[in-house]
Amino acid sequence: MAKSLHKFTVAEAQNAGMGQAGSVFIDDDGQHTGDFVAITAIEDSVVDVSDCTNIANTMEDAADFTIPAGLTIYGRFEVFSLESGKVIAYRG
Repeated sequence: MAKSLHKFTVAEAQNAGMGQAGSVFIDDDGQHTGDFVAITAIEDSVVDVSDCTNIANTMEDAADFTIPAGLTIYGRFEVFSLESGKVIAYRG
């Protein structure tokens, strides 16, 4: 059973914020929801975050962007779609 972040120790909460709450391999174009804190591209990948209010409100042109293979981007992603490529999305 998952704990609320308020019930974690300081170290456990910091680890969760760094993606140690698990990860998901994604290679389809469906919409993915959750509390993702990082996305690593396995191959060049086009990500659509137009429905992600946390990103869209701070980055005007962030609807679609390419993550080169091997690069990890960090942020708080509630909703995103993969237009092409393969990624690992880390929960936090």
